[in-house]
Amino acid sequence: MDISKIENYEEKEKIAMKILDKVKDNDTIGFGSGTTSYIAAMKIGEKIQKEKLNITAIPTSKEITEVCKKYEIKIGNLIENKIDWAFDGADEVDLKNMWLIKGRGAAMFKEKLNIISSPITYILVDNTKFVNYLGEKCKVPIEVFPDALEYVARELKNMGAISITYRGMTENGNGILDTQFSKIEENLESKIKLITGVIESGLFLKYNIEIVK
Repeated sequence: MDISKIENYEEKEKIAMKILDKVKDNDTIGFGSGTTSYIAAMKIGEKIQKEKLNITAIPTSKEITEVCKKYEIKIGNLIENKIDWAFDGADEVDLKNMWLIKGRGAAMFKEKLNIISSPITYILVDNTKFVNYLGEKCKVPIEVFPDALEYVARELKNMGAISITYRGMTENGNGILDTQFSKIEENLESKIKLITGVIESGLFLKYNIEIVK
């Protein structure tokens, strides 16, 4: 990632710096994706090198994995490691309900794995990510097994989707359907997940998160 092209870099850097005090020796940390998470990963890497800390990272994307390698941060997995805490970004945040849309970077499956595996996840977001209601600016990304794309799209329309766009592939080799709903209700995440062929959705409703802004 070319950090010179990151929008609102100074604001995102200030937000990323707010979690540095949480980094303790021997922590296992879930590293999220996105531009603010990228900056946070770099800052944590600098802190680790300066203070000679022993940290294990559980990264959610190849891009974040490369940052960890650059700063010689030990990389682990969820099979052998238990996350102490995690950080991540978001594409939209509904502060009233503490609901998120994530996955514009196509890493929602691993991001959700980290969040459900962590006692607490700090969501790092600048002011552009706050909305009056979820879905105001972003469609909901849905990761789908490739052979099931047509079937899932039909089921989403039956569920009330008003717009579905195929975006491309995730790092896991699955397709992404960016889906717009007229209204997002609290049972929508679970309803989408029940469709055969859906791997994960970018809806993050009712998780143990703390917003850092």
